[in-house]
Amino acid sequence: MLRIRSAHFIVISLVVYLLAIVAYVYYQYQQTYQTKLAQLDLQLVNAVKAVPYLLGDDYHNNISGPQHLPRAEYLKLAKKLSLYAKDLKLQYVYSMIQVDGKVHFTSSSYTEDDLLRGQLSYFYDYYPEATEANKAAFASLAPVFEESVDQFGHFRSVLMPYQSSDGTIYLAGADIAITDLDQWLLSSMQQSVLSGSVFFGLALLLALSYAMVLRYNLTTDRSSGKRNALALEAHLRHESGGLSQLAILQVNNLEEICHLYGTPVAEQAFNQFIQQLQLHLGRSFRLYRLSFEKLAIRRVAAISDNDLHDKLKSFDFTQPVLNEPYLLFTVTLGVALSPAAVVLENATLAVNTARLQQQSLVVYSDNLLALKQHLHTNIKMAKEVREAIGHEQIVPYFQPVVQISTGEIFQYECLARILRSDGSILTPDQFLSIINRSHLDTELTKMMFIKSASQFVASEVSWSINVNCRDLLDDDLQQFFLDYLQHYPKPERVYFELAEAGVLPQFDRCRDAIAALQKAGAKVLLDDFGVASGVGMADLLQLHVDGLKIHGSLIEMISTDPDAQLFIEHISSFAKQTQLLIIAEMVESKQSLDALERCGISYAQGYYFGPAAPVPLRYYERGTV
Repeated sequence: MLRIRSAHFIVISLVVYLLAIVAYVYYQYQQTYQTKLAQLDLQLVNAVKAVPYLLGDDYHNNISGPQHLPRAEYLKLAKKLSLYAKDLKLQYVYSMIQVDGKVHFTSSSYTEDDLLRGQLSYFYDYYPEATEANKAAFASLAPVFEESVDQFGHFRSVLMPYQSSDGTIYLAGADIAITDLDQWLLSSMQQSVLSGSVFFGLALLLALSYAMVLRYNLTTDRSSGKRNALALEAHLRHESGGLSQLAILQVNNLEEICHLYGTPVAEQAFNQFIQQLQLHLGRSFRLYRLSFEKLAIRRVAAISDNDLHDKLKSFDFTQPVLNEPYLLFTVTLGVALSPAAVVLENATLAVNTARLQQQSLVVYSDNLLALKQHLHTNIKMAKEVREAIGHEQIVPYFQPVVQISTGEIFQYECLARILRSDGSILTPDQFLSIINRSHLDTELTKMMFIKSASQFVASEVSWSINVNCRDLLDDDLQQFFLDYLQHYPKPERVYFELAEAGVLPQFDRCRDAIAALQKAGAKVLLDDFGVASGVGMADLLQLHVDGLKIHGSLIEMISTDPDAQLFIEHISSFAKQTQLLIIAEMVESKQSLDALERCGISYAQGYYFGPAAPVPLRYYERGTV
């Protein structure tokens, strides 16, 4: 396939070469033709300027008819004009006059052929072949040029108007034969073709040489002399059908060696390792250096499908790659036997799996197919999430927080959803991890805050959004909240539910951020309280939050586990003494709700009251669910 591709490249180069020569020759032809034509026109103009002087000042005065000159005198004048034309290598020189719209010769030179044929123009001969250009020349202020072809040849003419002493307008003209011009141009073009062929041939040779050098440099690792990732992709792309075998080898400690001994020693060790490995593998396998610490090993000969695996297992990776200093490599390998289009992807997945599982070698199999599909799904989902944020397809759904004793809705928690183009909805468990990995948290939080605030701007009900410690410590996002709250009606209706995880490592900064939001009028709840994050009662007092949301895992156990019930009673008692708001999450049954009420919890949220909905519920009546 590579030979076929090279043949195509050569054919294309030859076509470009021939087109370049044709373009060059055409350009040279046009330039040469115009130059030669300009020379001929200058010769004609200079020649025709002398005609009035040859005829005399009073030649055209009072012209009355053909008896103006005796024939002998006219022939004498014609001979004079003929000698002049011959000296200047012109075909004819002559003069014309226009009478009643008809053009007549008043003088003309002749040639030897004219003498032989007996065709001499005599004074006042009518010129029936006069063209419109001839007639227009009488009124022109500049010389008029024209070309004509007849049985006697190809001619270029110039006609220049003059005025005699008595005011008569006549034309002085000159013709030059350009029958040989095409032959002269052909000869000139032959020289141009020769010189152009040499020039463009050298240019093509230079370009091909440069392309080969550039291609080599682009596809070769300079340090090891091995082909690189670009070359590998090209070779796989043009590989014939069937299965390809490829291994990815990663040297785990090469970067550490580089830090300890420097880059030259690390490169020397890696190159020595490549030589040892290539010698062991033989000519049936080709090595590619993909990056600083990665190699690819590709099977290039039709051998057993297990041969690469067996070759790698039989290689002694414990032998030193350098003796001074004494260096050993630790490697991780991934091997794949797959179609060429996906073999690199599969081998990369295998070596990454080997690293994660801390194995020395992993062979790609159907067991990794599910992982590969999961990765592809994540990539597709990441693209969809980015587009959703860009197109503002993030929408808030609203789940009510209910006062247990009265059934009144106390506030709404605003939960993010992605509205897809087909009308389906993505929930946070499907996209939140992708949001975090893609560092789109700020955009999501800001969009949710704006849309939620707009929903409740004219309402008296409270509402909340979820934030994490990273959101609060983002200076730009924090300033955005403060600026928005400054102009928002009744900012005390706005609650920020701060996830408990991540608070302790940034305790002081989180406390300051909470205080800034509270100063702007908003309230802060500590979300997911009760999980093993380490935030205790003393920490709550120092954070100065406005309330807690008890984690759903505790609520699930409250009706069956006495210890969970005792813990919640303790939290409820503590909250009443410190005037903290307590909300129980994930309430899904009446048993849990009754148990919470016995523990002194006043507010609850969960599927028992209804799922999050795109429109806030107006009210909730206990016992209707």
